[in-house]
Amino acid sequence: MNDYLQGLTAAVDRELLSGIDPRRGTLEAAMHYALTVSGKRLRPLLFLALLDACGKEALRHIGLASALEIIHTYSLIHDDLPAMDDDDLRRGMPTVHRKFNEAVALLAGDTLLTFAFEKIAAAHLPPVEVVAVMRIVTGCIGKEGMALGQALDLEFSGRADVIATIHRLKTAELIRGALQAAGVVAGFDRRRQKIAGKAGIALGLGFQLADDLLDVAGDEKLAGKKLHKDKDNRSPNAVLYFGLETVREMIDSRYREAQGFIDELGISFPPFLALTKGMLYRSH
Repeated sequence: MNDYLQGLTAAVDRELLSGIDPRRGTLEAAMHYALTVSGKRLRPLLFLALLDACGKEALRHIGLASALEIIHTYSLIHDDLPAMDDDDLRRGMPTVHRKFNEAVALLAGDTLLTFAFEKIAAAHLPPVEVVAVMRIVTGCIGKEGMALGQALDLEFSGRADVIATIHRLKTAELIRGALQAAGVVAGFDRRRQKIAGKAGIALGLGFQLADDLLDVAGDEKLAGKKLHKDKDNRSPNAVLYFGLETVREMIDSRYREAQGFIDELGISFPPFLALTKGMLYRSH
């Protein structure tokens, strides 16, 4: 099972850099740097593993899978900027604006977002399915998705009742998009696509809760980034408002919810199930 996921991760890592040459100048060097910093690759792994679970040739769609990670990477570059979270480290490496500068980081993030849609447009799919995937992904990351979540995060004033909304928009929506896009490629009807999306939202909410837990109680060396900063930054960290034990119970609840939707889809592929569990129960 680990070999399977490691193999997919290696394939994604190779595809991420396809078409980017750091020798062509600072912009592509910054894009290349951001994509070579190691990561969990959860969104493309979820996409590919669900395709395999459905008996599809997952690696045929590695370009589309990599687009999901490229979008995630653009969002991290911008999140790390001084005007937003002001982070010096990302996965144990200097953030892009520290390695280069703020202007280059902005451009690298913007260009990665564009590059991701070049990859989606080139997917080995009928045009109607390419459009369907674009509709899903843009809905997940735009003014009613991740970008709105980032805005609400910046505006957060300490109201505990908006934390779940921020988590859903900023984190869970793109995870929803990964599973719904896989559903399109796998031939799911609208009902099954929606169920896959509900599983993605539950997983994404649980994943963000696990991140909040790690920020408060995690190991900074394992995490590869500065921890214990949410309290100082007045961040919407659920642990600071609900406590460790309540958040652990919330993670359990989200895991059960997600597994219920996965069961409803009839998915029993062990690597996919292991991946979804590992998202919510982790040490870094």
